[in-house]
Amino acid sequence: MELKFYKPKNEILSNFIEGYYFLTQKETDASVEYLTFPNNYSIISVYQNTEIIFSENQAILRGKEGNPFESDLICHYKKPIKVICEGSLNEITFYFKPLGLNAFLNQPLCHYTNDFFSSFIPYDDYKSTMTAALNETDYEKRGILIENYWLSKLIGFDHPFLKNLIIDIQKEFSISELAEKYGTSRQNLNKHFESNLCKSPSDFKKIHRFREALKSHMKKNSKDNLTSLSYDMLFYDQSHLIKDFKSLTGLTPKKFFNNISPQEDGQINWLFV
Repeated sequence: MELKFYKPKNEILSNFIEGYYFLTQKETDASVEYLTFPNNYSIISVYQNTEIIFSENQAILRGKEGNPFESDLICHYKKPIKVICEGSLNEITFYFKPLGLNAFLNQPLCHYTNDFFSSFIPYDDYKSTMTAALNETDYEKRGILIENYWLSKLIGFDHPFLKNLIIDIQKEFSISELAEKYGTSRQNLNKHFESNLCKSPSDFKKIHRFREALKSHMKKNSKDNLTSLSYDMLFYDQSHLIKDFKSLTGLTPKKFFNNISPQEDGQINWLFV
């Protein structure tokens, strides 16, 4: 398997897209299995000649002629997903920042997904453009093609408080305090989060704290103990950190950190099994 991760070269796009990767696997390559963990991104993957079999918290990607194009959106999973890659694969995956994908859509994000994963064909020319990108073997040209395409679809996203609330929820505010600050109710916050982010404010905060703990641990070369990490990342205590890690990864923090495999700058984290 070969995987190349890129940050958007276009400065405008970098406000909305965290990055994208190109994954290729040859027919003769050994099958690969890994776990990937919850994040607050909206994730779009496009595939060429690939059969995708989804079940509860598992995805099998299998090379299959006669299935020339597939596009899926995942934006609200709360448990680790086991991914099994078999045979010849050609994939492009985009990671949109929280609220980022909304800036390219005519309707709220929830209109495009109603399950763990959903088929995603948002524009009339989407399939033809993404197919052309998958067929482009020069990664530099492929990157230019897809970045120009997303720029052509950018319409912006305007909301009375969600952009600022996303910043505040990453700080030491409770959901009730945030509702009071923005002059609304917890129920209304939940409604807006579910509509535009496909997750609750509590789930968003929980996943954000987990991801920040992961980045902090990787940067410090695993020298900090769990108690220090707990308080640095605004967990109530070490038991709170352990509980959240087990919920989101199925593993204790110690076992998770001993096995995690960062990709590039740590934005994608997989555990190979």
